[in-house]
Amino acid sequence: MNEIRYCKKCGCELMSTNKKKLCENCRRNKNGTIRKISGAAGSALGLAGFVLFRKAKKK
Repeated sequence: MNEIRYCKKCGCELMSTNKKKLCENCRRNKNGTIRKISGAAGSALGLAGFVLFRKAKKK
C-alpha cells in the first residue's frame, strides 16, 4: 500500500501525504505561469476598456 510515487514533471519522489501528481515546486511554477498570463490578459482588457471609454466620451 505504501508505494513510492514520483512527480509527473520532474521525477522527484513525492511525500506519502501528497494527493497530487506534481511536487510542490512544479505546482508553484505552474501556478505562477498561469497567474502571469491572467494578469497580462487583465491588463490588456483594462487598457482596451479605458481607450473605448475615452473615445465614447469625446463624441
